[in-house]
Parts: sequence; structure tokens; C-alpha cells
Amino acid sequence: MGDTAVVMDVTDHHDHIGVLMRGELDRLTCPAVRARLRALVEAAARPLVLDLAGVTFLDAAGLRLVESTARYCAERGTGLAVTGMRPFTVKMFRLLRLHERVPLCSSRQEALWCLIPPTDAQIRAWLDGN
Repeated sequence: MGDTAVVMDVTDHHDHIGVLMRGELDRLTCPAVRARLRALVEAAARPLVLDLAGVTFLDAAGLRLVESTARYCAERGTGLAVTGMRPFTVKMFRLLRLHERVPLCSSRQEALWCLIPPTDAQIRAWLDGN
């Protein structure tokens, strides 16, 4: 059997934690990934932005992992948004209505707008095109 590890590159930003995942999210890898994500949520107390662009396979356990991580974040007063999902995975999220609980975003910037209320100055700069 091949390597089933999921590589998680964690980037600590002042207002969120970015997590780029690479590998396969399945019933074999999800328990370790779930434990690491929960540890990040507890330690950081900031929103998570999961980038799944490097995930080559995601089964039902992977879908449950993302949903349960979003619930875990919400219970602790923070949030989770997902970027980089492949079209089939987005379709599965929509069919299962998971997108109603977990924001699916096209970029990290969009994810931050979903998770962190922008300041008036940020909104003004965005409207001015700066």
C-alpha cells in the first residue's frame, strides 16, 4: 500500500491560520488530520482557512472531517472557510448542503471576508479599488 499521509502546511497569520493540505482525505488519514486541526483551533483561537487544492482524493470521511471541523470551530467561537476545492468536491458539498454550514470560497481573500468582519477602512479601500 502506498503512502496515505496528508501533508499539512500551516501558516500563522495575525488574524487567521492558513492550512494547505496535500494528499488523500479518507477514513485512514482523517483521524490524524482531525486531531491536528483541533489542536490548531485550540492553540490559535483564530479562524481557519483550509486550502484543499492539493487534496487528490476526498471521500465521505473527508467530507465529515471538514464539516466536523467547522462545527468544532463554531463551538469555540471562531470559524472555518474552505478554498481550492475541485469541482466534484464542490458538487458533493452542495448536494449534501454542507456549503450552508461551511463557506466554500474561491480565494483566501474571499475566505477572510467570510470569516473576519472587515473594518470600515478595509471596505472603503476595497470600494475605492485600492
